[in-house]
Amino acid sequence: MKNFISTIILVILTIGIANAQYAFFPEQGSITYDKTVHVKNLMRRHIQTLKDGDFSKKYFEEMMSKVPETAVLTKKLNFNADAISVEPVEKDQPQMVSNLLRMGLLDYGAKLYQNFDKNESLLTMEMGGSQINIKDSLTNVKWKITNEYRNIAGYDCRRANGVTLDSVYVVAFYTDQIPTPGAPSTVHGLPGMILGLVVPEQHFNIYATKVEMTATTVDSNIFKKKADVYTRQQTKDRMKEIFGRWMTDKQFGLIMAAIFL
Repeated sequence: MKNFISTIILVILTIGIANAQYAFFPEQGSITYDKTVHVKNLMRRHIQTLKDGDFSKKYFEEMMSKVPETAVLTKKLNFNADAISVEPVEKDQPQMVSNLLRMGLLDYGAKLYQNFDKNESLLTMEMGGSQINIKDSLTNVKWKITNEYRNIAGYDCRRANGVTLDSVYVVAFYTDQIPTPGAPSTVHGLPGMILGLVVPEQHFNIYATKVEMTATTVDSNIFKKKADVYTRQQTKDRMKEIFGRWMTDKQFGLIMAAIFL
């Protein structure tokens, strides 16, 4: 009888450990994020990059009293062990926020696919009625992991400070309970999923609000429209040809960082 009871207990413990390991190391699922853009601060940053006498500078200054302090956008990330896909979730916004989104000032509504095993990044968005498709290797991020922790969407997350795109400073909070090294952005490379991301230069933060461990599809077919595909450098060079004549270097750099993030 003692041996029988011991066997039952061993089986129960084994099942419990197996279930705990599955919950602790999920191989696929989806995550919903809220991206909070500090609208007035971002517009002030853009105004500071504009030349004196620039018509758009006066236009933005006049808009400052009309725009909200913040705007909240939603994104959904699907993941498996090797890859992620991210896309915006459409929802009703105040008219002024909708106008700013159409102008590309708050967010470009980009779709992203990253394959960590293949070192591949695909990014697509629409600007001025044209589709922009970018295919390149994963961005380089230099991380420094700290001993600061925060709970996000029920997961204990550790803080890491990073630099990407040569000079853009980011703060990330990742959990090793979801081992896929992704984020709702092109930043990556931490030992777990990023559930919180702050980009001071772009005046936004993005935090997970819901994590679902369900079967999901990571979409790599994001280049829906027929359009040329460029690397990040080729995209930057083409943008410089088009906008460089009337943009300051600071303004151009701010916009390129927003696109590539």
